[in-house]
Amino acid sequence: MLIRQAVPGDYQAILALQAQNTPEHLNAQQRQQGFIVSQMNEKQLASINSGLGILIAIEDQQLAGFVCLMPTDAQPRPPVVDAMLQTLANQQFQGQTLSQRRVFLYGPVCLSAEWRGKGVLRQLFAAVKARTQQDFDVGALFINDDNPHSLAAHVDGLGMTALTSFHCNQQNYQLVVFATHG
Repeated sequence: MLIRQAVPGDYQAILALQAQNTPEHLNAQQRQQGFIVSQMNEKQLASINSGLGILIAIEDQQLAGFVCLMPTDAQPRPPVVDAMLQTLANQQFQGQTLSQRRVFLYGPVCLSAEWRGKGVLRQLFAAVKARTQQDFDVGALFINDDNPHSLAAHVDGLGMTALTSFHCNQQNYQLVVFATHG
């Protein structure tokens, strides 16, 4: 498995994987395996990738998964990210208020169905930590309460911390964080 930063030639595969994993393209059983709510386009991918970047997992020339990384001041951003950042500012993690820490945004993350449960998320996560640990202290993400598989994969599987819940547009989310060191 090769983990590397995306290049423009990868964007179509990323968009295709994103589209295959949105709730409207999944049946109820598939949704239980996790889903992605983002609707990024090629311009947004290019913007994200020119910042902290998009890491991808490639096996046999096929995209196994991707994760986007962004600074907290990235614009434009959806209302759910603003709600998450407002919630995050007053939270404590590892004995410090998060507003006093160097925080970046983790996600969205998406794995191809055939690569789930095979360690790809763990490999992407290791690459995320290696990439961010010098400039950031904490990664932050949100997970929709309707997506318990993703919450379990990140909290139970990767050891992230679910800090608190928050709400946006009649949806409930979990604010999840992790230290970039250790």
